[in-house]
Amino acid sequence: MYDTWDVNKRITEAKRLTERLVDHAHYLLDIRENNAIVVYSDQLSKQIPRSYAANAFNVFREAMHQIEMVRLCALWDQAHIDKEAIMTVVELVDDDKVIEALAENARAQYISLPEPIGGQKIDDATLELLKAVNKKRGEEHAANAVVGLRKAIADARAIKSSEGLKSIKNLRDKHVAHYLTQSNAERSGDIIAPMKVGGEKPILEGSLTIIELLYSWVNGVGISFAESRKIDKKCADELWSSCKFEIADRSKLPSKTLSLK
Repeated sequence: MYDTWDVNKRITEAKRLTERLVDHAHYLLDIRENNAIVVYSDQLSKQIPRSYAANAFNVFREAMHQIEMVRLCALWDQAHIDKEAIMTVVELVDDDKVIEALAENARAQYISLPEPIGGQKIDDATLELLKAVNKKRGEEHAANAVVGLRKAIADARAIKSSEGLKSIKNLRDKHVAHYLTQSNAERSGDIIAPMKVGGEKPILEGSLTIIELLYSWVNGVGISFAESRKIDKKCADELWSSCKFEIADRSKLPSKTLSLK
């Protein structure tokens, strides 16, 4: 798809798209931490007795879970220049010349020498030592870039073809994004296993690792989602721990009262 693009154009577009992937991942983690409480804990559900409110809560909880699936699947759309998806970046960087150029960018970060402290001149012996140290660090950084990029590419292709992702996408296609009797995959003869409860977790975790690797070696900036996840969790906890339901238990009311509702 990008065979006619030169290396610089591929890298420039990969950088832009990887920035967007980071933004999308942050929003997905916001949803995830809310769902950890709403969907995967009884913090709210235990407050809601048998009632009409329980039905509304079930709808809300299912919708929250479904939007997480939709956003997760969007990260794994087919590679296309108009799609801010992991595989689009993978196709842009999965080229020996592109990887070589990105490795050179990583190496170049160690070319410059530190400024002398207090304006003092660095003697020749110290200067040569600093050059040797920087050269070694540059080579190590370049090697790490190649390893990191290769790992991101291999991991992305593995997730793209995984049964777990296929199950999530099949659920999305048939019951969330569209009302299909059969998904395209099923019409092609694939046997797709139903999505298991919590089946999105390994796909999400793998996605985050890949985006971290791409951002580090394509954009040249280290990133970790760990700290932002802590903030997301704190925000979700502060909201939902303050949310208290006081709902009449309809199972304890006379049937005549129930019939009026």
